Amino acid sequence: MSVRESIDPKASLWAWLAFDLWFHRTQRGLSLAQMALVVKATRGTVSNWEAGRFRPSDTCMKRLDEAWNTGGHFERLHMFACAGHDPDWFRQYVQYEMAAENIKVFHGKHVPLLVQTEAYAQGVLRAAGHVHEAEATTRARMKRQEILLRTDPPYLWILIDQEVLECPVAGREVMKEQMARLLEVAELPRACVRVVPREAGWHPGHDGPFQVLRVRGREIAYAGAMALSRAASKDLIERTMGTYE
Repeated sequence: MSVRESIDPKASLWAWLAFDLWFHRTQRGLSLAQMALVVKATRGTVSNWEAGRFRPSDTCMKRLDEAWNTGGHFERLHMFACAGHDPDWFRQYVQYEMAAENIKVFHGKHVPLLVQTEAYAQGVLRAAGHVHEAEATTRARMKRQEILLRTDPPYLWILIDQEVLECPVAGREVMKEQMARLLEVAELPRACVRVVPREAGWHPGHDGPFQVLRVRGREIAYAGAMALSRAASKDLIERTMGTYE
């Protein structure tokens, strides 16, 4: 089943919009390229709209309504999709993660999900009060980490604050194991682990954690210049690891 075929119009307003774009196009017997000419976009962009990977602009929806004489259907649907809560956002994010060529992660409070050990992941979840779902959620996180074991894994950049290394989660043995995991990841040919030292002071990541994915050439700006070098970061992780002996 293709990504487009997996779109459930009942799942969210964005899914409904994606489905209707495909449905109305095919009902008119138009190809992706022909529809692209109508909205003044590329064939690939239209394909990504229908698969729910990209979200169309209001201007393109207006062009479609005018060309197809739909009485403002697509413009209204787009307006409500933008204004409403999207319950399907996490599933879409995981799809992006699986298809990403590059993944850049910053987290100032705990080790990022893709490189957490099982014990550390459960410790974070239990500490946050998610006791009953801790095991199931941890299994899901471990499953997501399988992308790093592929023959063509994504390039992974991890940026963490120094306090992440020093904040004990679930005990000293768990932290020691987690430090070892970070060092192991840092040795992977397509991975880079860097630490923002405490003396760096305020930096953009203080506004909260963020992740940047590059999927088929599409990427958002990213900042990490205040982090230690890869070698210095590795040294700091090893020294911190020693404190858990």
